[in-house]
Amino acid sequence: MEFHSRKTVTVLHPEPAAVWSEYGLQEAERAEYAGPKGAFTVSAWRLTDATNAQAAMQLLRGARPAGASIEQRGNYVIQFEGRKTPEEETMNQLILSMPRYDPSSLPALTGFLPVAARHGNSERFILGPASLEAFVPGMSPSLVAFHFGTEGQLARFKDRDGDVTLVLFNYPNPQIAKERLAAFQEQKQYVARRSGPIVSVVTQTATPDAAERILSQVRWEVNITLNQQLPDPKGDNIGVLFLNVTKFSGIMIVFALLAGGLFAGFRLLGRKFSGQKPGEDTAMIALHIDE
Repeated sequence: MEFHSRKTVTVLHPEPAAVWSEYGLQEAERAEYAGPKGAFTVSAWRLTDATNAQAAMQLLRGARPAGASIEQRGNYVIQFEGRKTPEEETMNQLILSMPRYDPSSLPALTGFLPVAARHGNSERFILGPASLEAFVPGMSPSLVAFHFGTEGQLARFKDRDGDVTLVLFNYPNPQIAKERLAAFQEQKQYVARRSGPIVSVVTQTATPDAAERILSQVRWEVNITLNQQLPDPKGDNIGVLFLNVTKFSGIMIVFALLAGGLFAGFRLLGRKFSGQKPGEDTAMIALHIDE
């Protein structure tokens, strides 16, 4: 394990401030370290959760200095300058020292973006009006309807006719997505289609054909596994039913014999300790009515 000493710390104020506020930035700083492998710099951004951290990493990845490495861990984004990403053991040790670390899961929306012909580092996450204005200028926040908890994922793609800008908007359910699709289709400057709860919108395209080729690659798929109990093929077998009844009857007979033996044992013990002679407790009480 490597050990390093921290030299100086600088508070960061990333821009655009409105976007970072929407991303839930809590704290950001840059620290200089000295260690066995020389000096290097670590910058860290703490966000409210993993979704916001992924949004921040996409933004930072497109503007990182040459030679810098950047990665996301939970609700943190960490950038290293002057050295490669540390070994896993060192990273784990670093995470242990991070205040308010949140290891929540990543959002799935980015995974629905087409992979083929995507421009590197062109992804941008949209979480509200500020990031929408920054990355899709001119699109109305009311059209996106962020009050549904809508999240968007933007990326640029290379087509044979020219570049295409695609945004995926994720809605709570397919019914809401269907309503928003109709609203997007009323805006003639956009080409939109729906797949499940996701509305795919091409905001910039060289040709209508290029837009259709990119839109056709968006697939919303969900895998649901039901733990359904299958009927037991032995349940309708009359032979098995008879065998089960016989077993139950045998158990009841054994139980009756054991109960009778215990009762008789207690009677014998009672006579022994009370001094009662056999037959004395069997005398019948007569009322002598005839007399």
